[in-house]
Amino acid sequence: MNEILLNSQSSNFLSEEIINKATKDPETRNNIIKFEYKLLSVYAHKFSIILLPKTEQILEWHGMISISYGLYAKGKFKFVLTFPKTFPESIPKIRFLNPLFHPLIDEYNNVDVDTLIPKWKYGQDCMVYNLLNKLYEMFIDISYYDCVTSFNPRAAQLFSNDINSYAEEVNKQIAQSEQQLYDNKNDFVLKLKEPTYNTQTILQKLQDINSSKNLTFEQKKKDLLSYILQQSKENQIIE
Repeated sequence: MNEILLNSQSSNFLSEEIINKATKDPETRNNIIKFEYKLLSVYAHKFSIILLPKTEQILEWHGMISISYGLYAKGKFKFVLTFPKTFPESIPKIRFLNPLFHPLIDEYNNVDVDTLIPKWKYGQDCMVYNLLNKLYEMFIDISYYDCVTSFNPRAAQLFSNDINSYAEEVNKQIAQSEQQLYDNKNDFVLKLKEPTYNTQTILQKLQDINSSKNLTFEQKKKDLLSYILQQSKENQIIE
């Protein structure tokens, strides 16, 4: 893991002795999972992912990934990451909540994690961090789009033969995911709150503060910052 300077605590978790013990000892396995979550709580923003473990169930995490560019740009997709009881010997599974048109995603929304990391052997360069990084790359790296040996060869063939039709399929499912993004009725623990702000109202408020003749320049700056922070708190994406 090039981007992270592993401290002595993480080195202990990645020792061969601890990894071997974890496959037989649930407590050790769960401690490694907790360490992974602690790591991701700091670094997951690098690949636009937010995560929460399911209540009282460390073996299941709920998350959302946001794609900023490429064919899947503006997509926000909820997913479930599940740790097998044989973790860290076995790779975690990832399933999206909504259908997604992608060569590495099957009809049940499961991700082909074995293609993302073909030779899973838990260690410094083969962790959940790396898996989620690959998950993000899966949406922006076009080399994944024509992978005919994965879960959805039809998608790969369509990308190779008719990229416009491929993009249409993707856009349909981006729109569908967006419609259901704030549907919090199921047991998905990552509850998302729809923004309530009105852009025109905010702009008008900022203009009113800026044009006030009764405020000094420093007071205007203070009021502008206070208003922006207030709007930010009121429109947090997670409930």
